[in-house]
Amino acid sequence: MKQLNFESEVHVDNRNFLEKFLEKVAPKKFEGIDWARWKRKNLTLAGFGRFCWAIMRTIIIVGICFMILYPFLVKIIVSFMSTNDLTDKTVMFIPREGSTYFIERAVMNMNYWGSLVNSIWLSLIVAVLQLIVSCLAGYGLARFKFVGHNLLFFVIIITLIIPPQTIMLPLYVRFRYFIGNLSLIDSFWPLAIMSATGLGLKNGLYIYLMNTFFRGMPKELEQSAYIDGAGPFRTFVSIMLPNAYNMMTTVFLFSFTWQWTDTTYNSMLMPDMVILSNTLFKVTKGVEDILQQQTLLDTGSLLMIAPLLILFLFAQRNFVQGIERSGLVG
Repeated sequence: MKQLNFESEVHVDNRNFLEKFLEKVAPKKFEGIDWARWKRKNLTLAGFGRFCWAIMRTIIIVGICFMILYPFLVKIIVSFMSTNDLTDKTVMFIPREGSTYFIERAVMNMNYWGSLVNSIWLSLIVAVLQLIVSCLAGYGLARFKFVGHNLLFFVIIITLIIPPQTIMLPLYVRFRYFIGNLSLIDSFWPLAIMSATGLGLKNGLYIYLMNTFFRGMPKELEQSAYIDGAGPFRTFVSIMLPNAYNMMTTVFLFSFTWQWTDTTYNSMLMPDMVILSNTLFKVTKGVEDILQQQTLLDTGSLLMIAPLLILFLFAQRNFVQGIERSGLVG
């Protein structure tokens, strides 16, 4: 009997080895788990299949992330190399000497700090104006029916299809001779006017996003406000806009980012303006070596997108929530 009891105790200890090990590693995480049910669910052929798929899925995700981040990481590493590291064939990823030469040269050639301030002001003005216009137009098209409603919405969708290159010449002539010989070229005014009138870069997309969002909001909110005596404008400002905060953040970030990185309108309407999208092409000034030119371009592009990464770092939560409710896929 004693021998049987001993074997029974050993059998129980072996059976509970996994549970005891996991509870020692992370006692709070595995506390209260029904291990018998866990074994029936996972220690089967189906459970083994799920485990294999989880491993494959992790490998695929890591591989895709590596393919996306690899060029970005290479640019960062190259930016901190010295001129000797570039020509040294034994240097692969880790700089042997290390230097901030290319960063300092890019900052100097781009007039980085002055360009950064001007780019912030320009992108901020355009983003705010496009956000205001998109909210007003999106809400009006979503909630009010009037003559030409469908035609106007169709025209807005058409603006998403027409390439901006097709209207570059008329736009340039219009702002070059705005009133008589008054020229608005090389100022913020052309982009500000276009944004305020709903004709700015990607403005049709922002109106569509806000329109889709407001259509999805329950009409009972507005009806309750109307019963309490609020008019359409007060209802829009006090009821609808606070509920559209995440979508407004998404539209603002889209507008700010596209204006920040735009080269079509910026180079046409502001060719001599000191902004990052223009000065990036001057980053190789005074450098004849092709390898160093490429390194300076990589460094300049990193310096250009660095403020955007910081902006998205703080606004990513609202951005993701806005995308989820925007209706965009892919």
